[in-house]
Amino acid sequence: MVDSHRYKDWLEKSYNDLKAAKVLKQNECGNDLVAFHCQQAIEKSLKGYLLKIIGQVVEGHSLIYLCKEASNHNLEFKKYLKDCAFVNQFYIETRYPADIPLMV
Repeated sequence: MVDSHRYKDWLEKSYNDLKAAKVLKQNECGNDLVAFHCQQAIEKSLKGYLLKIIGQVVEGHSLIYLCKEASNHNLEFKKYLKDCAFVNQFYIETRYPADIPLMV
């Protein structure tokens, strides 16, 4: 069991990813990097929420999985499943060169 107050650390990291996304966007550093940091912000927010609710860090990077787990504790999260599915693609695809670039 993890210290239940550690969820604040996850939310702080999430907030920092959002700030990084804004700085990258303002400085035209590429939408792929902006999208990656947005994905990270959502992932860390969901993990922080789940840590607060269940007292342990949920493993994995899938926003769909994390959102479904969160919706088991609060049905409001169900309305974000489609958005999570869309943003989920930016976890890996934006980090490496691809034969067919992902349009972000």
